[in-house]
Amino acid sequence: MEENVYKNLYEIVNIVEREKDRADLDAVRLLLNDRMRLRTVPREEPIFYIEDGKDLVYFVLRGSYINYRVSLNGKMNILGREKAPVWSGVDRAVNASNINFTENKTLEECVVLEINAKYFIEALEHDGRFGLYMIKNILDKMTDISEKSDRLLFHDTNEHFAWFILKYWNDHHDAAGICRIEMKNADLAEEAGISQRSLYRIQNAWRNEGLISVKKGNIVVTAEQVRRLRKRFGM
Repeated sequence: MEENVYKNLYEIVNIVEREKDRADLDAVRLLLNDRMRLRTVPREEPIFYIEDGKDLVYFVLRGSYINYRVSLNGKMNILGREKAPVWSGVDRAVNASNINFTENKTLEECVVLEINAKYFIEALEHDGRFGLYMIKNILDKMTDISEKSDRLLFHDTNEHFAWFILKYWNDHHDAAGICRIEMKNADLAEEAGISQRSLYRIQNAWRNEGLISVKKGNIVVTAEQVRRLRKRFGM
């Protein structure tokens, strides 16, 4: 396979990382080859399946989704929310014995680049720029995990919820600086790492202080409220 074919993947990464979830999909399509496929996943559908785990690597270009596991009694446990651009399946491609697979479901329509796992590894070997990019991407994930562990150990419930609000606002606010968190309270509490009882207590207290608003059952946060939260919790 010609070296230029391996460079295409890095060129796609540049387009996506430059524009984030507004990447020019037509420009991406021009760089596709027979080892890559672009597809659209409807809302509330899985992006990837366990049976494809060792054969494909996924690069979510647009949209957001959750990873979760279902307990023996049928309870859904949300492990995390991911927002484009984000990679999945890199660990399984590099180490086929890694079968740590979680269920997933889109929160909105997503656009996903499916990459043949063997081609992905070959691109890492042939294009140093792409290899360096993936190293940085993995290090960023490790930093996120480390920060999450620190929060669990050292932060109280108010700080947990403040961190969640600030991160969600950073990922989802509109041009006017307004963000609506359209999540069920049970899912919101689980993702923030607090109990539903704590969520209700904090939500009522913060609404009374003007740190958040609640409209039609959803938390709404403005840029000014985010500024106050950052100042309150030093984040």
